[in-house]
Parts: sequence; C-alpha cells; structure tokens
Amino acid sequence: MKKVIALILAAVMICSMTACGGETVSNGEKKVSVNTIEELEGIVEKDVTDTVDGLRAEYDQLAAEIDTYDKYVDNIERVNEFYTRISEENRAICIRMREYSITYTELVLKSGDSNSDKYDAIGDLYDCIYDDACGDIYDGIYDDLMGDMYDTVYDGVVSDGYNHAPYKEWSDMSSDAYEIWSDSLSDIYDEWSDALSDIYDFWSDVSGDLWDGDTDKVNEEITKFREDIDKLKEEK
Repeated sequence: MKKVIALILAAVMICSMTACGGETVSNGEKKVSVNTIEELEGIVEKDVTDTVDGLRAEYDQLAAEIDTYDKYVDNIERVNEFYTRISEENRAICIRMREYSITYTELVLKSGDSNSDKYDAIGDLYDCIYDDACGDIYDGIYDDLMGDMYDTVYDGVVSDGYNHAPYKEWSDMSSDAYEIWSDSLSDIYDEWSDALSDIYDFWSDVSGDLWDGDTDKVNEEITKFREDIDKLKEEK
C-alpha cells in the first residue's frame, strides 16, 4: 500500500513539475497552457486559421446580404463597421504574434539543451511565426479578404450604382467607399508590417545572444519586448 501511495505521489509531482515548466498564452479567445514548442506551433497555426476563417465567414454573410447598390446605401454603416472589425482583428493577431514569439523563446530557454541546440531551435521561431504565420495573415487578411472587399463592394455594388443613381450622389458614394477601403488597407498593412519588423528584430537579437551563449541577455530582450507589447496594448 505504501508503495502504491509513493507511486501516486511521484506521478503527482511529475505532473506538477510539467505544469510549472509550461507557459500561458492567449489565443484570442482564452488563455491556454502550453508545455512544448510543438504545442505552441499548433496554437499559432490554429489562431491564424480561426481568425481568418472567422472574418471570411462574416464577409460571406455581408456579401450575400448587401448585393445591390440600394442595399449598400442602406447599410453603409454596417459595411464600415466591418472594415473596422477587420482592422481590429488584424491588430490583435499581430500583437499575439509578438507574444507567441516571447513564449517560443521562453520554451527554448527551458528546454535544457545546450546553447548550440537552443540557437538551432530559435531558428524555427523565424519559420513558424515570422515566415509562416505572418505570411498567412498577409495572404488571408490583407491580400485575399481586402481584395474581395474591393471587388465586391467598391468595384461591385457601388460601381453598379452608376447606372441607377444620380451622378453626384453616386460619385460622392463611390469616393467615400474607396477612401474607407484604402484607409483600412493602409492601416492593416502598417500593423502587419510593424509586427513583422518587431518580430524579426526580436528573433535576430535573441539568435545573436544565444550564439554568444548569453542567456541573461536573452531574458533582457524578452523583458524589453514584453514592455513594448504592453505599450501597444495601451494604445488600443
């Protein structure tokens, strides 16, 4: 009996140690615990997919319901609110990409591997977050979704109004429609570009520190980057 109890206690201790070694990340909906780089990579991929798919579903509904110039005129505020939502979701996921970069680095530091192996492992941060995830954000939101908004709204239902509305009314409506699309596109690109630059700089600095075997400097980079992210959140 004592042996069984000892085994149970040992199992509990192992589980507790594993939990303590993990990190907590926000995937946009809730905070989740992650214990391995593989788990984090799955969370990052799912976050991007869910965010893009969620916006795409809203777009599909909007495009189906606002399919004429008159319906657009009656629902301008709704269309403009969707542009705002796209921008907000893009900003939020770009912030999360920065946070994921920190978590990725922390998991590498906790791996117990040699500095050489840690240096090699941090290279995958570039592939996972900078290249793949941020690339998918660009393709899914900036390129595809905003491209479809241009085709469907500005070059679609608004353009059709040329044949159905007084020219002055249509001209003003068309100019306003293009302006909000263009402004939203610029905001989205700026947020994405800033995130890409921040993540690259962080990754580059951490890589150099690990090459030098200076884990204390890595922790300083993490602290500084986290402070920068907190400032971004305050600006929201």
